[in-house]
Amino acid sequence: MLLSHQLQSLASDAASLSAGTAIRCATANHRWDDAVSDERASEYSVYVGDVTTHTDWKAEHKSYLGSFVHVPLDLPRSAETFMAVNSRAHLSEQLDNTYLLRLESLGFLLDHPLVAGISTTFWQRFFNSQKDLRKNTLSDSDEALRIEFMAQWNAQRTQARPLFATFLNDFGGDLAGLIKKDWPHLLRDRLGLTHWPSSSNQALPVALMCYTLDDVRQARSMATKKGAVASFTRPTVLDAEMSAAFIPAPLQPGGESYGYTLDLANHSTVPESFTPELLTFPIEYQPRHIKALGFISSSHALLEDEAIFEARNRHVRGLQKLSGCDRFGEVLA
Repeated sequence: MLLSHQLQSLASDAASLSAGTAIRCATANHRWDDAVSDERASEYSVYVGDVTTHTDWKAEHKSYLGSFVHVPLDLPRSAETFMAVNSRAHLSEQLDNTYLLRLESLGFLLDHPLVAGISTTFWQRFFNSQKDLRKNTLSDSDEALRIEFMAQWNAQRTQARPLFATFLNDFGGDLAGLIKKDWPHLLRDRLGLTHWPSSSNQALPVALMCYTLDDVRQARSMATKKGAVASFTRPTVLDAEMSAAFIPAPLQPGGESYGYTLDLANHSTVPESFTPELLTFPIEYQPRHIKALGFISSSHALLEDEAIFEARNRHVRGLQKLSGCDRFGEVLA
């Protein structure tokens, strides 16, 4: 990733060492991410400007996301993630249609004064009868409830931000079988969602979403004035907030060079055990997309800085075992 001289200096391990483990890991990502085009990196460097501290850089990075990635839904352009400036990270539009999985928090809906009523009613109706969520036909009243809940949820999604997702096939390909497991914690850990549950130590209500690549392609084709040229892309360091839990994956040839999540529960460095990750063009959720409800109630294993530092190093060692990737990144001492 081609950064300005000032950012290159801040991103060096020597400069970030004194800033703490979390910042050190996050800035290392900027040194390793080869999927960011020179054009996008230059634009980013100009936007961030001549910051002199890691704290200021982190703040400017978040501001960049608000301007270029987490764009308002009514803005007449898409996130740069899906525009030509990010073409180096784009995935093939010809990927075979298959199912994607995404974990969504519902806590804010259950607490939101405008939608708490419909959200609570929906939760109480379907949490103990979750098979009904996966039925094509419900009673008129239940179908009306499901439709109204989804409409209110979509109305609260005011940003057209990219959606992090993975493949159902990488979780066995059997949705019914997955739901019988402790899927909230399984997905939280496999997808590297270190921020769940919240620091309040309260159980976090979550929903398992399942949609298809064709759903995404259709959403992008309907957004004709948004400037998007891709429906799918691998995540880069410029597509989310700075995080010690994100690690760029090597950019490999072809249109299927996915990201790989940091597994919060697995100590393996075997490449075959990595979970692929992609960003999809935002879709409007439909009632059929919500497949299960659950809670994340226990902490993951990487709460301490030392634990996540060691897990990152294991992950990098695994990435280096991929074909032709032995020089990717660096194991931090």
